[in-house]
Amino acid sequence: MLKRVIIVFFIILISLFETTANAEEKVVDGIVAVVNGDIITLYEMNDKMAPIMKQFGKSISTADAQQIKNIRSQILDRMINEMIIDQEAKKLKVIVSEQDIDGEINRIKESSNLSDEDFLRQLALQKTNLEDFKETLRKDIRKHRLVSYKVKNKVVVTEKEIENVWNSTQTDQGSVKESVHLKLILFPDGVSADDIREEIISGKMTFEEAADKYTAGPGAGSGGDLGVLEWDDLAQTWHDALDGLKVGDISQVFKVQQSSALLKLDSFEKQTTKSFADSRDVIYERLYREKQDAVFNDFINKLREKAVIEIK
Repeated sequence: MLKRVIIVFFIILISLFETTANAEEKVVDGIVAVVNGDIITLYEMNDKMAPIMKQFGKSISTADAQQIKNIRSQILDRMINEMIIDQEAKKLKVIVSEQDIDGEINRIKESSNLSDEDFLRQLALQKTNLEDFKETLRKDIRKHRLVSYKVKNKVVVTEKEIENVWNSTQTDQGSVKESVHLKLILFPDGVSADDIREEIISGKMTFEEAADKYTAGPGAGSGGDLGVLEWDDLAQTWHDALDGLKVGDISQVFKVQQSSALLKLDSFEKQTTKSFADSRDVIYERLYREKQDAVFNDFINKLREKAVIEIK
């Protein structure tokens, strides 16, 4: 259990500090984009790209170079979105107090079972410090408060929608469901998911090797491993992709939002299904997240339409 919470803490650190690690060594040696007057530096871009470049190694083919270019474009796009959100939060004077930050840090330490000394030691291992951690955490909290303010009131999940999802998950057996251990490859633009699938099926590479090399989604660096997920938590498109698969099988190519994807079914187990009352909250959360994502994407697109963005 302790190992698991420490891993969660590492994930929090990595997600918060991709752009702040080694800040004391930072040199602005180029500008890759200007967003409403704020800049994204080449250093920041290279820092984001570093884990991906490690997967390609030193020998890069022409095809690899094109894939790297496409991945770089997607990462830059996300960096621009993050900057626009932060700018909008500042504009609307979304306030994050020191008490808010200290409270979040205390929650992180408690959930990871870390003392103050252990916490500072983990920051040092990520090549950052408490001051930088707090500043990045401030931005993260501010962003989530803005998103909550702008998006939350526009998301409505009805009881009828919940009932429809529940009914769609019931089978003739009715009393069993599956928990599935999945691995995912989420392909960047410019990479042929069908070609990579053929290479996996033919044995030229394993699914895990392909995931480490190509995936632009969760599980990068760990063979695309998503862990064990409850069947009811998966979107219908995932249900369709997994339909008929046996343990070890690879799905056909399907879409996750706008990206092509592959799934590998590592294992599954059948469990007694919960009642509608027991499942309602889980279904509600899944539907809420799906609708929230759609509203959030619309919100971002409108901000980008108003923004002055110059890509160097």
